[in-house]
Amino acid sequence: MNLTDNSESVVVDLTTYIKQDDESEKFTFRELGTLVNVGDKTYLRFKETQKEEKVASVTIKISDDHVQLTRQDKMGHHSRLIFADKEQHDTIYQTPYGPIKLAVNTKDLLYNYQESPQAGDLDIKYELMSGNMMIGEYKMELHFSA
Repeated sequence: MNLTDNSESVVVDLTTYIKQDDESEKFTFRELGTLVNVGDKTYLRFKETQKEEKVASVTIKISDDHVQLTRQDKMGHHSRLIFADKEQHDTIYQTPYGPIKLAVNTKDLLYNYQESPQAGDLDIKYELMSGNMMIGEYKMELHFSA
C-alpha cells in the first residue's frame, strides 16, 4: 500500500455473517489498513488474511449516497459490490470460470465517522441474488480506528 500525504494507518475489524439456505457462517478478521480521504469520499484499503496468508485485496469507497466494495483474490475472483440504502444494484462477479451476473439488494446501511482520532463504523445488511434465486443473506460489521 502506498501511503499518500493524507492517508493514515488504521486497524480494521471486520465481521461478516453469511446465511445460505439453512446454514449460517461467521467470519472475523483484524487487519492493518490505510484510510484516505479524497474530497468527499473516504477510501479504506486492506489485505484480507486467512491462515496467516494474504489472500485478497479489499478497497471500500464510502461516499454520501453509497458504498462500493471491491475485492480481488489470488484465485481470480473479482467483485465490485455497490451498496445504497434500500436499493438494488446489478454487478458482475468474475470467477476463473467466467462472469456471473448478480444483484445486490441493500437492506440497511449505516456509517458513522469521526475525524479525530480517525475512526468509523460501517454496518451493511444485504442480499445477493442471481436471477430470481437468492444466493444468500449477508451482514457486514466493520470498525476502523487510527
